[in-house]
Amino acid sequence: MLFLSAGCEYSGSLGPGRFDTVIVDAGHGGHDSGARSVRGSNEKALALDTAKRLAGILRRRGFRVIETRTSDYFVTLGRRVAISNGTRNSVFVSVHYNWTERSSARGLETYYYSPQSQIMARKVQRELIKSYSSADRGVKRRGFYVLRKNRRPAILVECGFVSNPSDNANAQSASGRQRIAEAIARGIIAARQ
Repeated sequence: MLFLSAGCEYSGSLGPGRFDTVIVDAGHGGHDSGARSVRGSNEKALALDTAKRLAGILRRRGFRVIETRTSDYFVTLGRRVAISNGTRNSVFVSVHYNWTERSSARGLETYYYSPQSQIMARKVQRELIKSYSSADRGVKRRGFYVLRKNRRPAILVECGFVSNPSDNANAQSASGRQRIAEAIARGIIAARQ
């Protein structure tokens, strides 16, 4: 077993057959609405719908999927991480939508913390950029709680800026959220191979 900095531990690597379960984490929920869209649903609803689509795709591809929330209720960050840390042979994918005061900011970005998570982050980001016409904001290492405290490979995907009219239009569209979910799924599947 390899122990990483900040108390993270990881056993094994991302490779063929190394994980069979995906923890799909829809960001926010309940009293925490997340980012406020320029028009339409807020982040918590968009993240939940995208996460549910992702979970369905992964199940059809033969993965075991555990969703941290399945409707509009609040789940603490600690509980989200505990679900992941308590599940062997798994990876964790947190789905979010971004916001900033500058309405011109747009694009997709994928975050990771542990070195073992970087492979999946890069593959997911690559698939997102291939299927979605927005700016590539890259793959970044950050110490977000759900990444830093996770003992499993873990990424957090920002699926566009709901503060940007163009990104938000895609996020508000069911077909746009479906394309995003499909791209994330392809990246996860590629990380397993």
